[in-house]
Amino acid sequence: MNPTPWYKNFWPWFLMFFPLVTIVACVLLVFVAVGNGPDLVVDDYYKKGKAINLELTKFDKAKALYLHGDLTVSDNRAVFTFTKGDHSKVTAIKASFYHRTIKIHDFSTTLLKNADGQFTATLQQFEPGAYTVFLQPMDESWKLKENIHLPTENTVSISPEYK
Repeated sequence: MNPTPWYKNFWPWFLMFFPLVTIVACVLLVFVAVGNGPDLVVDDYYKKGKAINLELTKFDKAKALYLHGDLTVSDNRAVFTFTKGDHSKVTAIKASFYHRTIKIHDFSTTLLKNADGQFTATLQQFEPGAYTVFLQPMDESWKLKENIHLPTENTVSISPEYK
């Protein structure tokens, strides 16, 4: 009687099936994990932390000038109006909108002063979501920050308190 070769039997293939599927799944998982890294990870966090500490002095400058204002973002239009503080030397404001999780949705614009004393700009098409907005003059001497959810019809009050 001649025994059948091992590769013609059911049990060796059944026993090899699960380890092979596990190996293929692990390789696919590694490719997916390497190709889709998070946007929020910073390579040199120490330098980034030092830069953040330098930026905090700009918030203190806004606090010293007692700058407060209202921001409205609706229908692809941004309007910022100062409500308090010394803003007499400001002719334009840089507004930077940073999406909280997806870096490709970040955008910035320049708000120009009109005859009513408001700073306005037409915005490009943006993705809805949670954003952090930074407002600063063109000389970057001070900075204001607020968390906002776009699009919104509500007016957002911005104060120099760093949050």
